[in-house]
Amino acid sequence: MLQQMSSSELYERGLVLMELRMFHPAIDDFETVAKDARYAGKAYVPMALCLKAIGRHEEAVAAFRQAITSPMVSPVEQRHILYQLGQTLESLGRWAESLEVYGWICKGDPGFRDVAQRMKYMSSGKGRLYLRIRDWWGALVNGVRTRHLALPPHMQPVLDQAGHGSGWPVETRTHSDSPGISPSLSSDEAVGIYVQSGSPSGRLR
Repeated sequence: MLQQMSSSELYERGLVLMELRMFHPAIDDFETVAKDARYAGKAYVPMALCLKAIGRHEEAVAAFRQAITSPMVSPVEQRHILYQLGQTLESLGRWAESLEVYGWICKGDPGFRDVAQRMKYMSSGKGRLYLRIRDWWGALVNGVRTRHLALPPHMQPVLDQAGHGSGWPVETRTHSDSPGISPSLSSDEAVGIYVQSGSPSGRLR
């Protein structure tokens, strides 16, 4: 009979699986660990990153929110989690919620990363125009997909370049052309940084 693994062992195995980009089994481990109140705060962050990496952004948002409420998370760690949450909300086009999250970060640390620049951009006319164009384009390609319409030959390269040709939905790097705003990390890059540094919540002790 196999001995049941402890929450600490499952968490460590989840990090290894995460590093190997085996996101689905890693999520299973983190979900089990999250049921243990002692480790839930640490489990929700890598779980959210794994969910984001496989395109389950709405679930990633929920996991980030769970991580923020954990009493085990320090104010510094909370700001990093909020930043990831804000970026995920941006990728979903939920800019009002993203602005609210960035506002919470600014209250505790006005100079945190590029949050001030992101808020300024999203509140600007250019940011609002970008969002309207994005919503229009998303509605267009979703309409094509759901109605199984054939695109004109000259439109297919445009669709592929925008990342909507397959594997929907896709994560969009937000407003990387704006001065002072760094490009959003892809989910894969964020996972790599998390595993290498052990932040924001680190490994269990």
